[in-house]
Amino acid sequence: MAVKKFTGKDPVLDVSLPNDFGKDVPFSGHLVGEEMYFNDDTGMLTMEKLYKSAPGSYAYSIISAIGHARERRAYSVTPGKETCRVNNGTLELDLDTDLLLELLTQAIESERSASSTVYEHVRRKLAVNE
Repeated sequence: MAVKKFTGKDPVLDVSLPNDFGKDVPFSGHLVGEEMYFNDDTGMLTMEKLYKSAPGSYAYSIISAIGHARERRAYSVTPGKETCRVNNGTLELDLDTDLLLELLTQAIESERSASSTVYEHVRRKLAVNE
């Protein structure tokens, strides 16, 4: 697993995040995290990028590939006081922040067969990044 950390001095980028399940997601902000990992069991290579804008919006891009097949997804998230606006290139939804964290937890658990402590882990990671 390769993880690259970025600092606040990184340039503002205007990107169009590729998305096979809707329109590409345009975003302007700093690249704050990038990760690439290879699963020896499945042969899947996964690349993830996280961007943050000055007003505090986020964009997330994930590309998974096995051989010549690939899947690209992109999301933007704009936090509000009690809700977050989430756009996946097809739909834009306002979600309760706690509900969004619960959905993320369930997604992580289904992918990694994680324990019930994932929800608190997600909350702590988000708090650290603020």
